[in-house]
Amino acid sequence: MKYARRQQICTLNIHYANFTLDYFLDCQQKLGVENVELLAGHQGLWLDHKGFEPTAPIRRKLEARGIKAPVITPENCGFAYQFASQEKDQFEHSFQYFANGIRMGAELGSTLMEANPGWGYAEESFEEVTKRAVEMFQRLCEVADEYNVTIACETLRPQESKTGDTLPKLKTLFDRVNHPRFKVMIDTCAMGVAGESIQDWFDTFGTENIVHTHFIDGNPYGHLVWGDGNHNLEKYLKALKDNGYTGLLSQELTDDPYYSDPFFYDQRNMKNLLRYME
Repeated sequence: MKYARRQQICTLNIHYANFTLDYFLDCQQKLGVENVELLAGHQGLWLDHKGFEPTAPIRRKLEARGIKAPVITPENCGFAYQFASQEKDQFEHSFQYFANGIRMGAELGSTLMEANPGWGYAEESFEEVTKRAVEMFQRLCEVADEYNVTIACETLRPQESKTGDTLPKLKTLFDRVNHPRFKVMIDTCAMGVAGESIQDWFDTFGTENIVHTHFIDGNPYGHLVWGDGNHNLEKYLKALKDNGYTGLLSQELTDDPYYSDPFFYDQRNMKNLLRYME
């Protein structure tokens, strides 16, 4: 049974961190991957709160291989920049950084920017942290609207965020931001850790508000090649199809061995995915 199209497969360049952008793109071309999600922060995809790397050379690399970059992911799981910073200067620098991520993505042809709910200090309340995240996203949505980019917000694991680690918490943020440029995305690792299902997400947000996925195997922890974890690939793909999802299935692979020979693991991953693809 086929549940998705091959063109929905999208590779995030995170596990190619020790290799050049050219090598990453060459590998994806060999695999027949047409779409990539670009993590900005390495491989010449430099970005900060003051500006970003000229995008023309990157566009040429993509165009030469017939590959598109529909998703930009500014590095957002470190402490330099995040969506709910408590300190005023860091909050403003974070806003400028993610606004530059939107601008950079637009120049690369991206229509989505990946995001998360951010985090606060452990002694802060959910309300305190969420208030800052709402302000951040409402401001970023105004920038996104100008550049025709939509923000796709995922949940995190509890070790990463106590205020953005479950579907109900994300729903609260979603409702309070209340902007057409603010949508959500499923990360199957965070979803699995929270004990949620794909159907739970569609029941909560509806198909129209789920615009992207990080679609990976897990135990439930881990961002694993399909077959290295315990998630049911066919069941997950069927659930997406049954709910009318036709967006990207982005492969965010972060287990340590993948970084030494990412193309080998991409080949294994692709073989498993294509069993259920048209």
